[in-house]
Amino acid sequence: MKKNSKIALSVFAGTTAVTAFGMNRAYNKLRYGKREAKPLLHFSEIAEGDTENVHLTAHRGLSAAAPENTLDAFRLAAKENYYALECDVHCTTDDRWVIIHDYNMRSMTEKRGDVKNFSYEELKTVKFNNGANIEMYPQARMCTVEEYLDICLENGKKPMIEVKDKRVEKMENLYKIICDYGIEDSVIVISFHPQILREFRRLSPDMELWYLMGKITEEKLDECIYNKFGVAFDASRNLKNSALIKKAQENGVKTACWTVDTKEMLNAMLKNGVKYITTNAILPD
Repeated sequence: MKKNSKIALSVFAGTTAVTAFGMNRAYNKLRYGKREAKPLLHFSEIAEGDTENVHLTAHRGLSAAAPENTLDAFRLAAKENYYALECDVHCTTDDRWVIIHDYNMRSMTEKRGDVKNFSYEELKTVKFNNGANIEMYPQARMCTVEEYLDICLENGKKPMIEVKDKRVEKMENLYKIICDYGIEDSVIVISFHPQILREFRRLSPDMELWYLMGKITEEKLDECIYNKFGVAFDASRNLKNSALIKKAQENGVKTACWTVDTKEMLNAMLKNGVKYITTNAILPD
């Protein structure tokens, strides 16, 4: 290899390492930093253009006002006219499903470690020590999927369950809970992990399933078309991806986006014909 080529590769490797470090640092700040409350906006006051049949979902409950993924956040959201309440689930060692976003509990709670390495008995008293207005919710703790579903059903809200757990063999257990609650026809199961969605499609030919993705790609969209998945994408990373959003819609694929908390982002998504919008801070009419 020529000397100049070695120098170029060295510079490239160094730049890549710096970029990766910067991304990890930004992510750690986002996930493990202090969560502040956000101002609540009203959909009718900021939406422009075609707003007919737009469905707002409360992201991890009303997480702009209460600690995300807690009973408090779900109860607050249940009082509003949201289409669905979204949550994140992981399976414990004793096959209980608990609600928290990150695998590592230190982002939101007083406990450390990966959720899947603990039993429900070890987690049921774990309190949250982070989140919007945490000082107002000193009893906020990790809850179960059953507690969350009780709130959804009592308030006539559609459950939207993001499966964080990657273990396919655990899905029959979660599917049984869904069936026991009689919500197979109303729940929306979403995941970044296509193997999880394929397993739910095997278990239920007609359940509504959404494939989560940062940026829409042709390959992932083709999987959605083939398996009858909806597509749910990061709004901020798809502002210039109108062609693939349109392709999805033309092929009968439901298009949804996350996380939309500003007037500008909301109207950009509405302009693209996206009708299913997940938000931390926008209140429905």
